[in-house]
Amino acid sequence: MNDLSFANWTLELARKDGIAMGWFEERRFDWCQIAYSFTKDIISGNTIIICSDLQKKWFCEYAMQTININTDRPLIPIISLESMLPVDTSFDLMLVEDMLNIAFGYKYTIWYIGHVNNKLVKLATNHQSSFIWAFDGNLHTAFNLKSDDINSDIKLLQLFKILNKTIDAIMFDEINDGYFI
Repeated sequence: MNDLSFANWTLELARKDGIAMGWFEERRFDWCQIAYSFTKDIISGNTIIICSDLQKKWFCEYAMQTININTDRPLIPIISLESMLPVDTSFDLMLVEDMLNIAFGYKYTIWYIGHVNNKLVKLATNHQSSFIWAFDGNLHTAFNLKSDDINSDIKLLQLFKILNKTIDAIMFDEINDGYFI
């Protein structure tokens, strides 16, 4: 196992990428805590339940289509919450949570991408295992972004690229089993 800590590894990755990621360097500690936990959930066999608000639905589709494109690692079980719900958007969150608990035996992680005023944020924050990329809020357990940032969509794609490399690095024991320096 390499003795490079997760936080330092993440910083090196952002710098090596060659894309303007100065914004990420400043926020990497916010990222490290939630990304490390999410990656450990994946390695532990959790199914990823991905969901978003309407504006970030495109990103959910992108993530689902590309997260398993790397054939050098085991497939990651990922499913969209939307695919399991009725078209009617007035669903009861408690019933959704019950359904997920029955279907996945409490062994799932909710990955939410979107605005903090969406009711799906509550589903994610109430669940013991979540990965939240929140817009226009200040959630303690989330990576917070601003929707008025003209580069917000680019940042989502950059975060996804870092996430994919993080999954590989932790899965194949390329970095320390911890995110502290």
